[in-house]
Amino acid sequence: MSERTDLVPSPITALSRDRSATRALPTQQAAWVAAQTAAAAALALAGLWAAEPELGVSIAIGAGVAAINPRKLWAAPLVLAIVAGGGLAFEALRLPAILGAGACAGLVAAWLVPQVTDWLDYVHGGLATAAGASIGLWAVTQLLPAGLGTLGVASLTAALVGLVASQGLVPLAMRFDAIRLPSRTQVRKALALAYRAPVFKAFDLYRDAVQKQAPDDETRRGLCEVAHWVFRLQVTLQTLDRELESIDIADVLERIAACEVDEAVDEFTRERRQATVEHLRRLLEHRKGIEMERTRTDALVGYALAFLEEARAGLALARQLPGETSPDRLPEVLDRLRTHAMEGDARRKTAREMHKMQV
Repeated sequence: MSERTDLVPSPITALSRDRSATRALPTQQAAWVAAQTAAAAALALAGLWAAEPELGVSIAIGAGVAAINPRKLWAAPLVLAIVAGGGLAFEALRLPAILGAGACAGLVAAWLVPQVTDWLDYVHGGLATAAGASIGLWAVTQLLPAGLGTLGVASLTAALVGLVASQGLVPLAMRFDAIRLPSRTQVRKALALAYRAPVFKAFDLYRDAVQKQAPDDETRRGLCEVAHWVFRLQVTLQTLDRELESIDIADVLERIAACEVDEAVDEFTRERRQATVEHLRRLLEHRKGIEMERTRTDALVGYALAFLEEARAGLALARQLPGETSPDRLPEVLDRLRTHAMEGDARRKTAREMHKMQV
């Protein structure tokens, strides 16, 4: 089974916000600054920082961004080459090397983060990190005290530049700190035709009604989680049905009967037949358990859809309706209309009297 349905949160508890992306942000930034400072200190001790400061700061930025994801430390040499190459390329074009190194670091950061990224994330990462690294270097030139040795200059420069450049991770974290519903194409790829209708209904309830009427972001996010939960439940339901289809009860019973009737001539064969019967009987017991899980999952789908329908109706009832209040000038308008009606009635009455006198 792909998913345990008894471990899936209910729609009520799913309203809590998942801040996994923003929770990891301080750790990633701290790792960036620490690695960049350590790399700069090592380059200063080796003499490279004093000889080639632009190359030194580019390598230090590469070391910093390579540390944000420990699971991809194997790519550190490639990251260093890309970031340092970007800095050298900009320097060759007579442009600030910090811009090239920062832009390449932002592109690499969008690739290193655990979340699935697209071209927009690479644009955000490249622009934000390039701007942050440039601002950090400008702050160093304005704030760094004179009289520091090469080691002190390299360490403080790398620390400040890394502190500001690592803010390029903020747009990525803000974007990923949200639940995005799968597209219809993704639903069609994941689910067979028979399992798509509840998912599309849940998505329509969220997008067409709930998303427009929800009063705040937290409510919209919570209801989005419920709609996404329906999708996961349908994936689980499809997997359970496939497991049930793979276990043919009639075939299993025939195999059990064949093993019980067959009288083996030797003890070894007889024991294997008995063991086969035990395994097949356990298989039938497992099938009963799968059937129960399937029933529970189907019930959860109906529960989640009813939850969304109730939420839609509740939001429609909770929003302010035009009939709740009357216009402030309504009494004044009514008084004027009554006055005009009385004047018109008097005018017509006078006209009738004058007509009678003339006759």
